[in-house]
Amino acid sequence: MKPRLFERELLAGYRLFSTRDPREWKSCLEDLGKLCAEAWRDDLSEEKDRAWAGAHRDEFKQWLDGRPAPPWPMLIAAVKRAFLASRAPLEREPTSEAERLARLDRTHLWKTLTAEDVAQGHGPEALRAFQRGFRLGRCERAHATKRNIPPVVDPPYSWYRQQEDASLPGPSAARERALAAAWRANKDREAVQQALRELHASAWREDVPEEDRVWAEAYRETCTSWVTDHRRDAVAQSAYEAYLQSTDGLLDGEPARPWPKPWHHDARPWLAFAERVEDAPEDESELATAEAAAREYWDARWREAPRWDSDPAQTHWLAAVRAARRTSAALASFVPRPW
Repeated sequence: MKPRLFERELLAGYRLFSTRDPREWKSCLEDLGKLCAEAWRDDLSEEKDRAWAGAHRDEFKQWLDGRPAPPWPMLIAAVKRAFLASRAPLEREPTSEAERLARLDRTHLWKTLTAEDVAQGHGPEALRAFQRGFRLGRCERAHATKRNIPPVVDPPYSWYRQQEDASLPGPSAARERALAAAWRANKDREAVQQALRELHASAWREDVPEEDRVWAEAYRETCTSWVTDHRRDAVAQSAYEAYLQSTDGLLDGEPARPWPKPWHHDARPWLAFAERVEDAPEDESELATAEAAAREYWDARWREAPRWDSDPAQTHWLAAVRAARRTSAALASFVPRPW
C-alpha cells in the first residue's frame, strides 16, 4: 500500500539531503511538490494524514492565494519541513527544533538554496521542478495509458507482498491469502493458480460485493499502474529512439546515450512526452500534439521550451510522436508477464 503522507515527507527529506547531485535533488523537489499538493485532497481517510494535510495547508495557503504556482518561499518552507521530518527518526537522543535547524543550516543543499546567487545557479530549475510537481499533484488525471486496461488475472508479484502488509478486509482478501500460502507450500500449484485467476477475475466485475470492494479496488489499482508503467515505458522508448533516428543519433547536439532505465532522470522527460502524446484530444492535429508533447518534455527537464514556430527540432518531434502512436496502438491490449 502507498505510504502515508507524513511517511512520504520523511522519505522525501531523507532523499533530498542524502545527495549532492543537482539532478537528483531537483528530481526529489518535483516529488516533494507532488506531495505538498496532496495537502488539498479531500478524500484522506487516515487521521494522521488529515492532520498532516491541515498543518501544511495552514502554512502554505499564504503563498498560494492569487498565484498560479508556488513561489520560492513555499519551496524553502517545504524543504525545511521535509528536513525536520526526516531527522527525528534518526536521532538517538531527542533534540530541540532549534538544534535541528542549526544542522539544516550546515547542509550542502540548504546552503545552495539560500545562497545569494541562487537565482543565477540552480534556483530557476529547482523552482520549476517543485512547481511542476505541485501542478501534477493538483491536477491528477487518468492518463490515456490508464484507459482500456484489460482485466488482469496474473498480477505482479509485488501485489502479494502488498496484500500481506495491508491485511485488506473481506472474504476475497482472506481467500487470496490462503491460496497464496498454499502456493508457497507447493500444494497442487496448478489448481491453486487456477483458483487465484478466477478470484482475480472477480475483482474486475461491476457487481463486486460490498465486503470485497476495498480489496477489489486495491487489486485493480495495482494492476492498472503496473500495466500503465510498462506501456508508458515502451511508448517513451520508441519516441526517444525515433527522435535519435531523425537526428542521426544526436541529443542536445551531442551523441546520445542508449535508452536509460525508466526510473533514471534522463527518462523522465520522455515519459512526460509519451503521456502527453497518449493524452492528446482526438481532434488535435499531429503538429499541435508534437508542440504540446515537446513542451512537456522541456518542462520535465525543468527548462523553458524553445519557441515552437522557430524550433529547428520540429521534424524530430514529429517523428517521435508518430513512433509513440504506433507503439501505443500495438500495446492496446498488452499485459506484461508477472515473472
